[in-house]
Amino acid sequence: MRVTSPGPVRPRGRWLFVAGLALYAVLFAVFYPPTFAIVDEDAYLTQALLFRSGRLTYENSGIPAPHMTVEHGGRLASKYPPGNSLLLVPFTLFGWRGVFACGLVLSLLGAWLFLLALRRIVPGADESWALLYLFYPVSVLFSRTVMSDLPAATAVLAAFVLLVRRRHLPAGLLLGLACLVRYSTAVLVPVFGVLVVFGAARRRKSLGLFALGLVPAGMLAAGWNWHCYGGPLGFPMYLTGNFHPGYFLRNVAFYLPALFVLYPLMPVAPLLAGRKWRRHLVLPGLAVLLLYCFASYLPGHLGFPARELVGLRYLLPGIVFFVLGYAVVLARFEAGHRRFRFARLAGLVLLAGLVAAVHLRHDRLLEEQARYRDLVYEKVPPGALLVCDAEVSELVSFAWGGRDWIHFVEFGVPTPVDGGIAGRDTVYAAMMSPPGAEDDSERAMFLSLLARHRERRIVLREEGSRRLEIYRLKPAGRAPVRAGG
Repeated sequence: MRVTSPGPVRPRGRWLFVAGLALYAVLFAVFYPPTFAIVDEDAYLTQALLFRSGRLTYENSGIPAPHMTVEHGGRLASKYPPGNSLLLVPFTLFGWRGVFACGLVLSLLGAWLFLLALRRIVPGADESWALLYLFYPVSVLFSRTVMSDLPAATAVLAAFVLLVRRRHLPAGLLLGLACLVRYSTAVLVPVFGVLVVFGAARRRKSLGLFALGLVPAGMLAAGWNWHCYGGPLGFPMYLTGNFHPGYFLRNVAFYLPALFVLYPLMPVAPLLAGRKWRRHLVLPGLAVLLLYCFASYLPGHLGFPARELVGLRYLLPGIVFFVLGYAVVLARFEAGHRRFRFARLAGLVLLAGLVAAVHLRHDRLLEEQARYRDLVYEKVPPGALLVCDAEVSELVSFAWGGRDWIHFVEFGVPTPVDGGIAGRDTVYAAMMSPPGAEDDSERAMFLSLLARHRERRIVLREEGSRRLEIYRLKPAGRAPVRAGG
């Protein structure tokens, strides 16, 4: 009796997977970001423009140093690692708004990598399950930014796909790239090392190749730190936050419900992925989660669900493994319960609607941001000094035309500005805050600044989703007032 080979498993659901990619691309194009709303994005974009000019640091570059620049040894360097900005450089060739296309490319690439990982774990799984990653709300939101969250997650996912295929040298290279994008991703280096040891037949050779792959990024990171901050480990962590056991319970109380709500029961899914793959999915996700349970950062001044979406961004390189475990469990369940495919289709339709909602809501926020930006640029002429709070300085970028600005308050503490004002002929002051939710102490500092310039003239008061006030402090004289609706 002849035994025939069953042959390769035919892919199922490819048309739906491709349709999901196409829908995502169309929604991204329709709601293409008009600007950005996070000050860190300006720092990444400005750093990319700096790299494109052939410079590593800002001094004598002609490009004004952006938010949280570090000064050391006469050099002015970004506080951020170089990986994300290097990734953005080719997209700047299409203009400053071209950098947002990077998010679309990374989203589609990430979905394909996720599919490759899913195929490896569950051969024959319906390919549309990979849309769980593409449609994950946190991924959607941060694909519309130039933050480092999605690039780090995509590089980690690529490294994982290579690792499970036992291509250990390139896996190390890609994980090193992820670390160069965000240094905290280094928490996954020992985790992936453990996975190499337990998954390879020739452990020493495989671990050596993996470690060798990490060397280029490690050398680049050490060289960058030495050049910019004075030492191989000189990264200015104090500007980013801190880690302390005292944050643990607070952060667990935030992260666990958020992870459970967006995809119900998702955090426990990797535990159900089977003995062979449980270690591969639990350890990386748990490592990233535990790291940030000790971090000082949590978002504030946001309601549900915005706070959950923004607050989970640091976990995105670890969430990849939670979502993969979720897809594995659901794909295996569907294999034994064919009627479950109707639930899958219904769920993906609902997720597609959620994707459209995230794009639409974020687009409206960015349109409002762009409107306030245009108001500031209309009222504050080039060459003037703008004394403002952090909310207003977020509207200013070298990318669309620089304005000299200084903060009258930093981290709730007043900063000396009178000397800077005295040295300039034309000076404006501005503050922006949500109506009825402004910081009383910052408001008091702003009013104190205005009180020291009795000849001030208001040039704009705009009342919308936020209240924007702009005063001309110097030169004194009449100025028109525009009242917003």
